[in-house]
Amino acid sequence: MRRWLILLLVLLTACDAQPRFIPTPTPFVATTTPTSLRLAAPGTLVPAMQALAAAYRQVDPTVQITVLERADSLAWDALRRGDVDLAALTWMPAEATADVWSAVFARDGLAIVVNPQNGITGMTADQVRLLFQGRAEDWSPWGGLPGTPAIISREEASGAYACFQSRMMKSARVTLTALLAPTAEAVLQQVGQEPLAVGYISTARLDGRVRPVAVDGIPPTPETIAAALYPLTRDLRLTALGEPRGAAREFAQWMLGPAGQKVLAARGYVTRR
Repeated sequence: MRRWLILLLVLLTACDAQPRFIPTPTPFVATTTPTSLRLAAPGTLVPAMQALAAAYRQVDPTVQITVLERADSLAWDALRRGDVDLAALTWMPAEATADVWSAVFARDGLAIVVNPQNGITGMTADQVRLLFQGRAEDWSPWGGLPGTPAIISREEASGAYACFQSRMMKSARVTLTALLAPTAEAVLQQVGQEPLAVGYISTARLDGRVRPVAVDGIPPTPETIAAALYPLTRDLRLTALGEPRGAAREFAQWMLGPAGQKVLAARGYVTRR
């Protein structure tokens, strides 16, 4: 009888016992203040710069890159004032001094573009100058559609305008009757919608809405741009006031290296890697 009482007490004690849970320690999460990096670029380069910023975020999540859209001359002004850490430019300003750090990160070309309905396949540089001076009254003598060319140019703050004026127009000026396109997208839209229109745009932004033509018999292809044979080839530069340091230096090195060059090549730019 005594043995049964002891067994009963053991069973009752086991039933009343509460399970003991071992608490899981909460991991300590170290907080890191993100590093802010500001980069100015013209609209033509903004999609590529945003792609680079997103890709670099995977490499270093502590760096937050903000891409500010500015026309080339305004991007340069922002860099000179210290409003941004870096500027990606399609055309270096004449006032750039020797203490400005810059590195070529890619190449593109300024393609002379017409509407796909226009049958003209190429022009000489002299014809391009006459055309943009407003001195060509009809496309048909050059093998194009009959009718007066509609001239589309970029605004003077853009690097595209500066390059076109310096390399192609030289001492001549674009006609005052030209329609000014504020962005590369505006050029695509206006030339794509008007059969008699002609404009110029980065080769990296070409799409089916427009058709590029050869200049002096040289088409704007990746091969002719890489070899600088196409007359309107231009180097694209990453710039800073003095040699970049800290996060700006790390990003610049990555952008100029194989990973960054791969991103740029995917966006249609001609790279050296």
